[in-house]
Amino acid sequence: MTGAAMEPMGLRRRLLRVAVVWLALILFAALTVGTAYIPLGAANMAVNILIAGIKAVLIAVFFMHLASPHAVPRMICVIATVMLVVMFALSGVDFYTRDMAPASAAGRAGPAASR
Repeated sequence: MTGAAMEPMGLRRRLLRVAVVWLALILFAALTVGTAYIPLGAANMAVNILIAGIKAVLIAVFFMHLASPHAVPRMICVIATVMLVVMFALSGVDFYTRDMAPASAAGRAGPAASR
């Protein structure tokens, strides 16, 4: 068989994979909405973060082509993740090193008017 004869089967396989991933994402979105109505207490946030993580992995692997044999998409993902961690770390350092005392009344009034 030639490459042209195999192409429709490859296209069908790709479309089936996209449809299955799309259906899984829709089901996980419905599950996220459903967990909002189940009283799980403190575990509700953990369950929803777990579901969001699964959805993010599905999107990254199938739609961002991280499962492909090429290294470029994976390198871009790793670099972006490292940069995100650095930005969160810098924001955390900034937050925790700030003075939390309330501003004085004189400091909020602004500069005195000169006469």
